[in-house]
Amino acid sequence: MITPMTKYSFLIYHKEYIPFLEKTQELGVLHIIEKKKEVDDNIKLSLQQVSEINKALKFLEKRNQEEAAGKIEMDGLALVESIKELTEEISRIEQEQLSLNKEIQKAKPWGDFTSEMQDKFQALHIKIRFFVCSEKKFNPEWKEKYPIEIVNTQDGYSYIVAFQRGANPIDIDAEEIKLPEQTLSELLVKDKSNKDRVEEVENIFDEYAIKYREVLKASRKEIQAKADFDLALNHTEKQAEEKVMLLEGWIPTEKKEELEKSLDEQNVYYISARAGVEDNVPIKLKNNWFMKLFEPIGELFALPDYKEMDLTPFFAPFFLLFFGFCVGDTGYGLLFLVGATIFKFKAKKEMKPILSLLQILGVSTIILGAVSGTFFGINLIDTGYVLNEVSIASLKALLPSDILANIQPVIGEHFATKDEFVKALTAILGEENFSLFKTDLLKNSISDFDFLNKFRYLLLDADNMFNFALILGVIQIIFGISVRAANKIKQFGFVHGLSSIGWALAFIVLIVFKGGESAGIINLEKFKILFYALMGVSGVFVIFFNNPSASIFASFGGGIYDIYGTLTGVFGDLLSYIRLFALGISSAILGLVFNQIAVQFLEIKYIGWLPFVLLLIFGHGINIFLASLGAFIHPMRLTFVEFYKNAGFVGGGKQYKPFSK
Repeated sequence: MITPMTKYSFLIYHKEYIPFLEKTQELGVLHIIEKKKEVDDNIKLSLQQVSEINKALKFLEKRNQEEAAGKIEMDGLALVESIKELTEEISRIEQEQLSLNKEIQKAKPWGDFTSEMQDKFQALHIKIRFFVCSEKKFNPEWKEKYPIEIVNTQDGYSYIVAFQRGANPIDIDAEEIKLPEQTLSELLVKDKSNKDRVEEVENIFDEYAIKYREVLKASRKEIQAKADFDLALNHTEKQAEEKVMLLEGWIPTEKKEELEKSLDEQNVYYISARAGVEDNVPIKLKNNWFMKLFEPIGELFALPDYKEMDLTPFFAPFFLLFFGFCVGDTGYGLLFLVGATIFKFKAKKEMKPILSLLQILGVSTIILGAVSGTFFGINLIDTGYVLNEVSIASLKALLPSDILANIQPVIGEHFATKDEFVKALTAILGEENFSLFKTDLLKNSISDFDFLNKFRYLLLDADNMFNFALILGVIQIIFGISVRAANKIKQFGFVHGLSSIGWALAFIVLIVFKGGESAGIINLEKFKILFYALMGVSGVFVIFFNNPSASIFASFGGGIYDIYGTLTGVFGDLLSYIRLFALGISSAILGLVFNQIAVQFLEIKYIGWLPFVLLLIFGHGINIFLASLGAFIHPMRLTFVEFYKNAGFVGGGKQYKPFSK
């Protein structure tokens, strides 16, 4: 739910304003209404410093996760500056290393040609030149004709030094190159120096990560508090020739007594008022511990508008169910539950709600995986079907004698899958008879695993899971339309919700009567008058109350258009829920494929178990990652697109951020 807010306006004498702000900041309940003013340079500087500290913290948190015990005194901004300087130094070294590595690779084949050596040749009027050509291209006659020598051969290339005296030309078919200005040994010394410095800086960063993260957090808190204080001053209006200060803001209504007690102690003049239609009220959500876990998911899209309902309690159960449906494996759900429980003991406080959410999602996955009969990719439904003497003894009290006589040919025969078992019995009994006694026959068939006999018939196969996905879609769509009706009634009054009530009523009536007739549960002829009466009422609501504020003709036209838009939209939305079935079945199939591939390695004597285990870990690891990713994204899409649309969600609310320390 959305916490009710009360608007306060304060009038304070200018000499008493700073103490008032300090007291208000300590109290920490007022969300200040921002005035459209440019912020001054001091505020910009503070916000920039907070941003730089955030970057430094993010950088250090990727490193050593240990924390030093005790309080360490240090200037946080000086630490940020040090991190910036060292980071820039690392960047400079990395850039230098790019060119340095090229120079080293260029000089390596030639060895050390020192400047002293070249100076000696220069004194003798001999110029040293350097050439490179492929070994195949090298002509031995060059050595007879010119004073040259091959000093190295590497990677199919010959590295040639030529000694040219005076102006005598050396004409060989090779590429002449220029050696680096520094010798190879000098380049290698520089390379080592750079690497040693990088290692030294990395150690400094590790030390910072251990010792000074709390220092940075404390500095950030202090600077943020100062920035908030300066912003509060910035959003203050000066009245009566700047003798009186006017400040406006919002507080949760439940905090009124606490605030007013403080204001009375300070002798501050104030006016309080309820939120108006045009007010941009900050949003603070207030839900129980379970619903609160899902608030971050809703905030990924948008906070609700103050005048509408918080949809978190309404989408949370569906999101939970959809996640379990998409992963659809009891084994994976157990991993989520056990893993989150273990990590929760060591996790930081801010991580515990996320791990609690993962625990709940794990429970949902366990339940939905059990419903679909999947355990680490193993299909528990297709685990062998046999009708034996024990089965017949139980079926004698449930089936007519002629049916028992007809199934005699398959008694004792083993069927690997449910489909094979169903096809064999349908061929013997006929489709109508088999449908009548299907549950009894499945319930009393013997599995290859005895522990499955008591509940396997309850598991839902692919066809049933497909229908289950559509049923969930129908329920959420109708539920969303009902929420939209409640939202409109809350915002504009009962009459404005009648159109949505009409749509919800129409869909429920169609499902109950038409669906019941198709299932053979209801005889529509007996309830024809009631059916048409209810559909007529819903039609009147939809057509004539589409927009009660407009004229009857405009409302009628809008209602007709709404019929077209809603019907086409609902069918499209309903098809979107098939993705739940598709993701669940694809996860199960992929897990089954990895199992089948892994089992083949067991045929290798002695060491077959090793690739078997490794492939299971690798394969199911990939499957868990893909299934979890899909199970988060697609339910979120069903929530933000299909459900939010049908619920008439507007959003756009601004988060409640109290002026505090």
